[in-house]
Amino acid sequence: MRGVCFAVGWLSLVVLSMSLARALPNALVLRFSDMESEPYRSVQLTSSSPAPDAPEAPASNWLRQHDWQKVWPKLFFGKGLELTFAGPPAQRYLRLSADSAYAVWTHRLTVDPQQQPMFDITWAVERFPEGAALDLYGRNDRPIVVMVSFGPEVRSSGLHPDVPRGLAFFWGETETVGATYTCIPPRQGPAEERMQCVYPHVKYIALRSGGAGTVYTDRVNLLELFRQQFPDYWQEHQQVPPVVAVSFEARSDHTKSHSIARLYTLVFRATKE
Repeated sequence: MRGVCFAVGWLSLVVLSMSLARALPNALVLRFSDMESEPYRSVQLTSSSPAPDAPEAPASNWLRQHDWQKVWPKLFFGKGLELTFAGPPAQRYLRLSADSAYAVWTHRLTVDPQQQPMFDITWAVERFPEGAALDLYGRNDRPIVVMVSFGPEVRSSGLHPDVPRGLAFFWGETETVGATYTCIPPRQGPAEERMQCVYPHVKYIALRSGGAGTVYTDRVNLLELFRQQFPDYWQEHQQVPPVVAVSFEARSDHTKSHSIARLYTLVFRATKE
């Protein structure tokens, strides 16, 4: 499960290897590791001579100390994720275990996408929720989502809290890579139903499909995708608003099953190199 695979994706979604020796210039790096390390270096994840794993450790307190906040579920409503650190010291990762659970964690930050338009996610899926897909009515679970939020909050209908516009990149088991799964009719279910439409301004984009058991680094161009997903905003402002937060989430409560995913690093960078 330590191999890094390479492929070319859709709309500038490029899978990249992580160079072992080169530090990242002009980059903002969020690294999920509970162990001290030298300034961030890209780590090659290989299957040859793997280093021994360090003991697993609870991650929730570490996340809060590093300015991550659980924003859903609120208080004791629902069942949250089991979050732990695992892996060898140089390749530590955050494991998201969702056993009939759902939770969203958010980290506030400020990034100018005009200056740092490229966004890298290094992640993996160990186990998908059973029979889940974002276009299946009543089974729209996902093992991992990484969402980038832009600009001010947009007023939401009903009692839902207001949230900014977002690009929500997810890894599903059967979804079409590159497709947007926001406000779409279900494959099976009521004809008038629209899936993932509580927040129509949060665009769920399938970044990867299938392939459990392998670690990937996926890269997206935030400027290109924002312009494509929010053409009205772009036409009015001719500029992408600042990134104001990044979030991760997992969900398996619809299918009453168990999913497991990994999150290694999130990187905002200036160039394609």
